[in-house]
Amino acid sequence: MSSAGLAGLAAPALAQEQAAPAPATPSPATTEDQTATPAVSATASANDDAARPASDIVVTGSRIVRDGYTAPTPVTVATTAELVKTTPSSIPDALNKLPQFSNSLSPARSASNFSAVPIQGNVLNLRSLGIPSNNPKGPLRTLILFDGIRVPPTTFVGTIDTNVLPELLMQRVDVVTGGASAAWGSDAVAGVVNFVLDKKFTGIKGVAQAGVAQRGYNASQRLGLAGGWDFAGGKGHVLLSGDYLNNDGMDRNDRAIGRLNATYVGSNSALCAQAPGAQLRTCSAAPGTQINPYTIATDVRISALADSGRIVGSSVTGNPFVGQVIGQGGATRTFNLGTAVGTTGFQQGGDGYKIPDNTSAIVPTRNYQSFGRLSYEITPDVTAYVQGVYSRAEAQFITQANALVPPGETITIYRDNPFLPANIRATLPTANDFVTFGQYSAGQPQPVARNKTDFWMATAGLNGTFGDFKWNASYTHGDSTLTSRVDGLYDNRKLFAATDVVSVNGVPTCRVLTTAAAGAFGGCTPLNVLSGNPAAATPAGYAYATGTSRYRAKIKQDSVVASISGSLFDLPAGPVDVAIGGEYRKQTLDLVSNADPAGLDTTAERTAYFAGLRNVPAGALYYWLTNVGGANGSLNVKEAFGEIAVPILKDTPFFQELSVNGAVRYTDYSFSGTVTTWKVGGTWKPITDVLFRGTYSRDIRAPNLFELFAGPQSGVGIVNDARNSAGTYGSGQNINVSSLTSGNANLKPEVAKTLTAGVVFSPAAIPGFSLAVDYYRIRVGGLIEQLTAQEILTGCLNAGGAGSPECAQIDRATPTSFPTVVRIQPANSAFLKTAGIDIDASYRTQLGEGALSLRLYANYLDKFVAQRFAGAPLSRYTGVSVVGSNPAGFPRWRGNFTVDYAIGNFGITLSEQYIHKMRLDIPPGVANPLLASGGVVPVLPAAFVNDKVKAVAYTDLSIRYTVPHGDGNIELFGTVNNLLDKDPPLIPGTIPGVNIPTNIAVYDFVGRAFTAGVRFKF
Repeated sequence: MSSAGLAGLAAPALAQEQAAPAPATPSPATTEDQTATPAVSATASANDDAARPASDIVVTGSRIVRDGYTAPTPVTVATTAELVKTTPSSIPDALNKLPQFSNSLSPARSASNFSAVPIQGNVLNLRSLGIPSNNPKGPLRTLILFDGIRVPPTTFVGTIDTNVLPELLMQRVDVVTGGASAAWGSDAVAGVVNFVLDKKFTGIKGVAQAGVAQRGYNASQRLGLAGGWDFAGGKGHVLLSGDYLNNDGMDRNDRAIGRLNATYVGSNSALCAQAPGAQLRTCSAAPGTQINPYTIATDVRISALADSGRIVGSSVTGNPFVGQVIGQGGATRTFNLGTAVGTTGFQQGGDGYKIPDNTSAIVPTRNYQSFGRLSYEITPDVTAYVQGVYSRAEAQFITQANALVPPGETITIYRDNPFLPANIRATLPTANDFVTFGQYSAGQPQPVARNKTDFWMATAGLNGTFGDFKWNASYTHGDSTLTSRVDGLYDNRKLFAATDVVSVNGVPTCRVLTTAAAGAFGGCTPLNVLSGNPAAATPAGYAYATGTSRYRAKIKQDSVVASISGSLFDLPAGPVDVAIGGEYRKQTLDLVSNADPAGLDTTAERTAYFAGLRNVPAGALYYWLTNVGGANGSLNVKEAFGEIAVPILKDTPFFQELSVNGAVRYTDYSFSGTVTTWKVGGTWKPITDVLFRGTYSRDIRAPNLFELFAGPQSGVGIVNDARNSAGTYGSGQNINVSSLTSGNANLKPEVAKTLTAGVVFSPAAIPGFSLAVDYYRIRVGGLIEQLTAQEILTGCLNAGGAGSPECAQIDRATPTSFPTVVRIQPANSAFLKTAGIDIDASYRTQLGEGALSLRLYANYLDKFVAQRFAGAPLSRYTGVSVVGSNPAGFPRWRGNFTVDYAIGNFGITLSEQYIHKMRLDIPPGVANPLLASGGVVPVLPAAFVNDKVKAVAYTDLSIRYTVPHGDGNIELFGTVNNLLDKDPPLIPGTIPGVNIPTNIAVYDFVGRAFTAGVRFKF
């Protein structure tokens, strides 16, 4: 719930799995990290199938443990049984249905057209503070703990895939929804998610289940087994678990909307025309402006190329074949510009190209997870333990087409190339004359990405008591290795060699084999791209010209933590509790790649690598699309922390309890010096039924190793340069541009200020009912952000086209040519503030012969405002569904309401997830700043013909039947997610085919899906 004090109601349906005649009455509020009341223990015993003392139940939030104390920081407590009841796929999937989590990453919430960044897995995002961001690394401002231990990064970009944790042995999940850096350290800006281990579990439990969408895709299978055993007369305890999960994934074309190729384009096509000799239509106003608002069009294509191939340029001015399509057999024809739309360079129907619709909407994945723990009571006061997690995650998916896309991948075809049709050859008078050629998807095989992540973490520790004090000390090592390969990519060095063909004694031959460079290109086989599918026309040449881009990233973390907590002395209102401790962490990152763009960063390096080849495009790198830069660096962190809880008044009129709490942490970073975080808070209980609480804190997120030390990472995306071929500023052209994004060793920690204030209402007159309402406000300054390529181009334009820092980040072959590359770097440039209200209500009662429980989580978003960099306009996200390649949603209201009824051995759970209506927008600074008439349009929200998105509700239904068996039970269960088969709203992006056309961060696009299986416990 939104309160640790409501932990006794955290899993109301759970206790009803037993055939108890009546539900327990909820307890008074209990503390974070403190003992719970008997009601909480009863809930836990239903989960664990073994009663245990209240002192074993500790709720995360602070490091102080104190009976009867209610902490000021809001905490949501959800048992695993409650979570998997309606979402059996995984605990993180279930958490993402709660309104506190929004815009998280998961297999169903991530685009998968590239493999340069590891975006698979479940990466949780509290309060949406992981975005807005143009860095696709994912959410980075939510701290993940495993039973109070900081989980090391599972990816080299610093994110944590929560699928690595042992789900079968989790007792519950505590979600601290306020700033907690003073208690837990960096990254806890949005809060903390603590997966709490059931350390005392005894017996054997397991699960076997299978699921599939109604339409046949996204099939999944899961097998899991766990056990716990005492030994040495109960002094020792062993836990073991293993879990296997396979998901077959889903392609975009599995659903009808994925085959529409729907795209937001300008609605006023009358503003667009084809100039004489131009290869595309140019619009006099950008899409999304008031005179050219966005509208949805289907079958949208990019005019720059035809799938089968198009001549895009020539050394001969006025060559009549420039702009012509080359089809099967080398026949040429006029490019079909289809129907005009109001976006420069786009068209509806006709020729043109798009991202193929057989790319993944949900990436096929396979996960293996294992866990072991051994604990032993050395003395009555000292317990030693060692535990370890190992997981492997595998993902395989098709990426974008293996393409020849300008400007970095165009092919030069010289006059003496024997594959060149005679009619085109006749327009090239000299041997050095040529045409340039591009091609997208002519039927050639698409590259296949294969990612494998091996993660392990091991912890050894001691904990015990010393008088009235508890102490603990532990050492944790974490190690994650990602190996990634993309097979079937154009290897540019071989590609340019294989497409530069001459005739030797009537036999097509790679020209380089006839030159002094022949030794460097042994085995070169000619590739014919001028006859449709090059893999079919010249299979040997295609095999020679393609290769594998590989990289391996290893990130390690070592940490030592020690703390002691207990009561210093007693005041009239109770004992004064303290906790103090220290922590040391060291991280190292090592990323190596066979396609590091840094190796081609200078003219000398490019000349040496492409030696012997003619007319290599200026932006060409090692491979098409996937060129991952190296990264190497390390950092260490030294921390000291303390916390105190002081009772002021107790059991006096209007002050049944009045307490204050404070925490401070001093941190020394090896790369950026020292920083101090702190928290102050208090609680006031004027009467038994009501508790008021509040906190104010200073929190941080330090830059991670990848942000600090990443080498150049390549990317590609469509931009509008606004500079035309004459070198003046006008409408420009929508075309792909290459980008290189590097780290910045000068980054500093982000700093946040967090305020929470709330009330917990547990009326004695309504047994079984509790309500918590909490207000929060978070402001983050020095936010680590990076500009997009479009923003850099626009900034250069705003500065007059020269002399600005933005212009220095743009490489052009000539002052009037389109950029060959845009260089991007993160900086502490952004600002973000958000505010809202959390509501958590719970009610349990007897209904007939059974037990009824109701649970409501709701969030009202009052404000979400960001500024990308100093001087930029404010971007207002509140109530907005963000349109783009990385969509996000910020509804005013989100809620999850669950009804559970259990009678005898039968139980049924109905869950309703609500997403409030939104309006469409592309917040300022993200896109759409230019007009064709020159200059800069004042940055305004994007205009849409219809910017309304209706409210959406999803219904999930679960049923279960428990069969007692000896000392345990077997539970048969079935779940239907999206019971009413609600279609997602049609919300495409602004580039054809990037995602399935809806807001994938918010809405379900799988449709009705079924899961059935068996759980058992003995």
